[in-house]
Amino acid sequence: MTANYSILIVDDEDDYREMFSLILKEKGYHAYKAACVKDAKEIIKNNKVDMVITDLIMKNETGMELLHWVKNYNTEIGIIMVTAYGTVETAVQAIQDGAYNYFIKSNDPSTLLLDIERFLQLKELKIENSLLKNQNKEISMLESDNVNMKNIIDICNKVAKSNLSVLILGESGVGKEVIARYIHEKSERNSSPFIPVNCQEYSEGVLESELFGHEKGAFTGAIKQKIGKFEEASHGTLFLDEIADISLNTQVKLLRILEDKTITRVGGNKKINIDVRLISATNQNIHEYIKNGILREDFLYRVNGIIINVPPLRERPEDIEKFITFFIKKFEIELKKKIEYIDEKTMEFLKNYHYPGNIRELKNIIERLMVLAEGNIICFNDTKNYIQYTEKSILNFNNSLKDARSQFEVEFIKSKIQKCEGNLSKAAIMLNISKRQLNNKILEYNLRDWINSLKRG
Repeated sequence: MTANYSILIVDDEDDYREMFSLILKEKGYHAYKAACVKDAKEIIKNNKVDMVITDLIMKNETGMELLHWVKNYNTEIGIIMVTAYGTVETAVQAIQDGAYNYFIKSNDPSTLLLDIERFLQLKELKIENSLLKNQNKEISMLESDNVNMKNIIDICNKVAKSNLSVLILGESGVGKEVIARYIHEKSERNSSPFIPVNCQEYSEGVLESELFGHEKGAFTGAIKQKIGKFEEASHGTLFLDEIADISLNTQVKLLRILEDKTITRVGGNKKINIDVRLISATNQNIHEYIKNGILREDFLYRVNGIIINVPPLRERPEDIEKFITFFIKKFEIELKKKIEYIDEKTMEFLKNYHYPGNIRELKNIIERLMVLAEGNIICFNDTKNYIQYTEKSILNFNNSLKDARSQFEVEFIKSKIQKCEGNLSKAAIMLNISKRQLNNKILEYNLRDWINSLKRG
């Protein structure tokens, strides 16, 4: 844990700075050193600092000045005041002003290390609690100023009171799982589990084992009995994401299970009663999938008690600024990095970018910008460097929105494939989609000849 934390030592005496630095580094902490308050402020502005250990009395300045500045700059930074016996009273005043504790120079350094460890453990606990709260706050992302989204939330509130199966449609990254969780939280099943399964991640046999469970010895490697997701979601909600990627054979089994409300574990013969609410999602064109024989029509009718179409982020521009603020706060907690300012040009750029990857892409962009930002400011030049398509490129689209999106996707996909020298598996990872989805895009945009020429060239 210590390697994740950075501590700043502020003391005008070289010997003390070096001594404290060696002690901290020996324990695995990253240590910064400053000889004066001015240098300390610069280090804090330009680096992630978790704690400050500062001398109380220095030449022509005091640690109290630094304490007050730090507490005004970032309340998450802990401060331990280092003092001599004659200034203990002032050190106690420092605690009243926001310092975590004080350390007397002549004392055993192990007491200082103990205080550091206690503060950081407390900080870690606060972060964990904030992350847990943040998971629930993701549902608050559904608070929208967009008319279509408001209608969707109204439908979700009504649907939640029933046991109807729900099919959520929408492009990748629009927040389909967030919608599913919202329905669960608003339902009478909210005290029971919400179990998500990404069907795209598993082969046919593995998916059936995941969903239905298996008995010991059912197949090679089945060394013990496994409870499936249907059983895990008992009295709660089972969320099947990317449902269009389920094989026809498994669709038949699921159809029978949903009608009979019983499952049989793989390798077993005992019927187990189930009580789950099913919510499914896909980013595919379900009517095309039925037409092409990829999706069974009777299976679709069984899972689409009600269909919810989630609009892409580009169709709800009034919500973008709120998402930016949300993700900055989220990553301030996770990255332990405070963002004080985003310049107007950056904000304007982010609000006008058309996000082919939707909310997920916006989330990734904000995280990337925060990781790479110098100090506590996000600047426009950073944004231009880390977003693949520039504002100029977007403004140059003269066609319809659909054509512009297709043109963007083609160029974006080609750039990733080219960067991976034609390796589609690597390109799919970079694009954050499955290889199957990438192949579908290659087929849709007739890129096969281009890829072959790329490999030959």
